[in-house]
Amino acid sequence: MEISPRKLLPAALVAGAALLSGCVFAPVAPPRGFLYNDQTSPLFPGGKPGSKVGKASSSNVLFLAGWGDSGLAAAIRDGGLESVNHTDYRIQNYLLIYQRYTTVVYGE
Repeated sequence: MEISPRKLLPAALVAGAALLSGCVFAPVAPPRGFLYNDQTSPLFPGGKPGSKVGKASSSNVLFLAGWGDSGLAAAIRDGGLESVNHTDYRIQNYLLIYQRYTTVVYGE
């Protein structure tokens, strides 16, 4: 079965719109800068931040190569946390050349 490019175009447009609208990012997203961005926002709001902090990051270059582990478990391990009170994320973008996403957890 052959799929024609005409049938793929609507799906590609919807996927592109979702990526550009921020739908694939965290649930709370501040306005993004196209050429430069360095923002922090809550990922899973909670109580008081706590005395320990753990971070985990992933990055990409030119949307061509990506690496890292920005998962919650990696951030908890980094901070040596036994309980999580609050979680933020930080997103950085430099001229769409380099991007970094960091999960930040606070707890005890």
